[in-house]
Amino acid sequence: MIQKIVTKEELYKLLNYLLQDFEVIGPKELTNRGIFYETIKNPQDLYLGEGFTTEPVKKLFLNPSEWFFKCQYKDSKNSLEEIALTKTKRIIIGVRPCETKGLELLDKVYNSEYKDEFYVNNRNRTVIIGLSCAKPDRNCFCTSMGGSNVESQGTDAILFDRDGKFILEIITDKGKEILGSIGNEPSEEEKKHWQQDKEKRKDLVKTKIKAPEDLDKVFEDPYWEQVSKSCLSCGICTFLCPTCHCFDLVDEQRRRLRCYDGCAFVDFTLQASGENPRPTKKERYRQRVFHKFDYFKKNFGENLCVGCGRCIRYCPVKIDISEIVDKAPV
Repeated sequence: MIQKIVTKEELYKLLNYLLQDFEVIGPKELTNRGIFYETIKNPQDLYLGEGFTTEPVKKLFLNPSEWFFKCQYKDSKNSLEEIALTKTKRIIIGVRPCETKGLELLDKVYNSEYKDEFYVNNRNRTVIIGLSCAKPDRNCFCTSMGGSNVESQGTDAILFDRDGKFILEIITDKGKEILGSIGNEPSEEEKKHWQQDKEKRKDLVKTKIKAPEDLDKVFEDPYWEQVSKSCLSCGICTFLCPTCHCFDLVDEQRRRLRCYDGCAFVDFTLQASGENPRPTKKERYRQRVFHKFDYFKKNFGENLCVGCGRCIRYCPVKIDISEIVDKAPV
């Protein structure tokens, strides 16, 4: 790992140069809307403050909807045309540590034993520059999920805003190729102070929970009916989650589309016969919790949650999954 001290002016100057060869994407504050990942044409438009993006970076790797192929029927023959993969190189800057951990969890599904060519292509063509959290949100619980607000896990480099400048940690060769030319090496004293500061930042995450080791024995517990009563089945928790990855396949006008789907929806498990094994909110919300904190862990060794707090922050009825998991009657 290489450490540098970088001014904002140096960073913006480099990004302006990189715009010639890369698509640059980062958080941008949109008037009356919030903070969203957007293509950046002017580095000054980048938002690198304490606020969090509404949507996760997941949408730039696992698209909310994308066409797989289209077919034609002409001259009594069917022909199939695959959708070309995007080859444009890109840099995504300002990605929070919880989100890069989320991408590593998605890798276990889409870039492991089974390799989804669309997802893998998006991973391979991207350089990720993370951004540490100087002020975690009150709904964050990343440290309880095996991460932290200062981790470099899953990034090519990561920025830490400190005293009006950035501490830059370069992790991979891809990061070094892009960022290695800027900044100055900190002194040993500065490195020592920075390490102490990182430890202090970890302590800023106040919400602590303990995820159950095994939820099997409470599968039929009335607890799930109780905690799911206020759920509206709107699916916002699914769409804003960095790790939810279920999808539906739809054929329209001789084209096949993959689009986000989720266990909150009443028709998610609806069968052609009309039978639905999860007919009520109780079964559907229980499935959400079990998938994240039981099934995925048994399959891949980790919880399918990074503790970003989005599902709590934006839930219209303020369902708190961290509290529900922590208080599960195991």
